Amino acid sequence: MNMDKSRITKISKFLSYVLRHQPGSIGVELDRHGWAHLPTLFQRARREGTPLTREVIKKVMAESSKQRFRISEDGMYIRAGYGHSVDVELNLDPTTPPALLYHGTARRNLEGIRDEGVHSGSRNLVHLSAQKADARTVGQRHGKPVILVVRAEEMYREGHPFYQSESEPGIWLVEYVPPEFLDNWEQ
Repeated sequence: MNMDKSRITKISKFLSYVLRHQPGSIGVELDRHGWAHLPTLFQRARREGTPLTREVIKKVMAESSKQRFRISEDGMYIRAGYGHSVDVELNLDPTTPPALLYHGTARRNLEGIRDEGVHSGSRNLVHLSAQKADARTVGQRHGKPVILVVRAEEMYREGHPFYQSESEPGIWLVEYVPPEFLDNWEQ
């Protein structure tokens, strides 16, 4: 199947919107673990003008730089691996994180973060990156980027559970990052 990069990006964004934030926008329901029935997704997406097939989704998953989606073992369901603003239980097991992780944000957010730490905002969990470059990319989406260094292993030892995204191993998730675990405000 031949799909150009812009079409892959458009479909990935559509799937992210539906599976992470607004399943009801096209009449899809997620189960409590975030899974959507693929045949229903195909039908509802087509009705909304976004024709999807199993082959199209596999192509998007194979070609996308972000591995945001998972297909169930039986091939009948799909879900986003992280980034939900709708209430879902991903059933991820707490995992010891690397010593340091990174959070990209805009410079204008620094004062609030220094006072209150990093909150998940509209999402269920805070997203942290294993790579500085990925954090910088995230920060650039919100303005002039700043990379916050998170002492993740120390947080974990102090009782903050961390979860590794099952769809994208470079993404780590945590409920909240208190300001005392943030260092090296890198520009």
